[in-house]
Amino acid sequence: MLEDRVFKLNGYPKNEKGKYVLYCMDSSQRIDYNYALILAINLANQKNKPLLVLFNITDKYKFSNSRYYKFMLEGIIKLKKFFDELGIKFFIRYGDYVSGCLEFGKNAVSVVLDTNYLSTQRKWREIVSSSLNVEVFEVESDVVIPIRVLSDKQLPYAYLVRNRVYELLDRFLVSIDIPYVRVKSSNMDFGEEFYFDNVERYLEILNVDKSVEGVKNYIGGYDEANRLLREFLENKIMYYAMYRSDPTVDYQSNLSPYLHFGQISPVYIIKEILKRYTLEDENVKSFFNELVVWRELARNFCYYNPNYNNFSGIPDWAKKTLNDHINDKREFIYTIEEFENAKTHDEYWNSAQVELLKTGKMHNYMRMYWAKKILEWSNTPQEAFDIACYLNDKYEIDGRDPNGYAGISWCFGSFDRPFQERKVIGQIRYMSAKGLESKFDIKKYVEKVRKL
Repeated sequence: MLEDRVFKLNGYPKNEKGKYVLYCMDSSQRIDYNYALILAINLANQKNKPLLVLFNITDKYKFSNSRYYKFMLEGIIKLKKFFDELGIKFFIRYGDYVSGCLEFGKNAVSVVLDTNYLSTQRKWREIVSSSLNVEVFEVESDVVIPIRVLSDKQLPYAYLVRNRVYELLDRFLVSIDIPYVRVKSSNMDFGEEFYFDNVERYLEILNVDKSVEGVKNYIGGYDEANRLLREFLENKIMYYAMYRSDPTVDYQSNLSPYLHFGQISPVYIIKEILKRYTLEDENVKSFFNELVVWRELARNFCYYNPNYNNFSGIPDWAKKTLNDHINDKREFIYTIEEFENAKTHDEYWNSAQVELLKTGKMHNYMRMYWAKKILEWSNTPQEAFDIACYLNDKYEIDGRDPNGYAGISWCFGSFDRPFQERKVIGQIRYMSAKGLESKFDIKKYVEKVRKL
């Protein structure tokens, strides 16, 4: 099972003169169910070498802001003591990912990286693997089914993913214990560390956008992720199918920010659920559809579609119908600033945007309405797609993620079919304010957001 998650990025062998094995932690910010960490320990043990786990922190990343960094660093700080207990050096470095991997990789026996499915991060890995004269592996720890095992091409519909996932599930729902670490490295000196035991100190030093403030309703870290999972299993999952689309109540798992930063494993979540329920349970099936089917479809989409985060990535029929209606008169047109500041005529849309601004997370059902109305109220569908991505990536704790790009793309016709033709949106699936009113007490949602 582990070998299916490992992909060698270059043709070089081990560096027999290397001083340690290097694991550059990035997407999988945890210890449990971290298959990259397991591979790195195994490689270190084979050569009787110490293991160095490197985490690079840079403030030069797009949308580097206090919200994003506060949540991430709350999780990172908590990892240090657990690595110490394992006898592994967890080295936090100030600097970008590529330069850090290259600096420490040149003296490594082997280099292990987390897999990432987005184009920028994949480019980083290409640079690292092509620049080092040592074997470089990437490991998939943040999906249930490895991307290349799931499919060798883009899958256009969720049912195709669902069928494949159910076919392969037992093979990949496997627990692997963390191996014993033979050569301890926790007290080794690898240079000046960028480590503080509180997030505020980091945020004082890092040149990030302070205008997008951190949120109090979500605290980063594996412990909080586990607490929310326990709460979901004990109090919510039995009502999930009925209430998951109702933003007036809280029956969602709220785990998406933790999954985004790799602070909890989807495999672990499923295994915990299956200790209490079966996959035949309607609530489990509904949650599984979101956690695994749609999430893995999103990664497939981003991995195989180079235009996942722009209008060019949607299906041809969707592009055609939207372009056919590009000159239709829009009833309302808003600027990006008006969208950003929740200054539209629609109190339901404004409430969704305010929820995003204040909490860093928008209810999933409202996300669909939110993006579809941006499509209706922008000058062009191309501009609308860019605005939706900008707002999602800037304010969502789980922004800059395949789920967000796939979700926005769905609102523009991806993974969907043509519907009755309308002005402006053509044959794209339509959502309306009246639809919200008929589905649940939307006024209650507006009031809930007003009190935030």
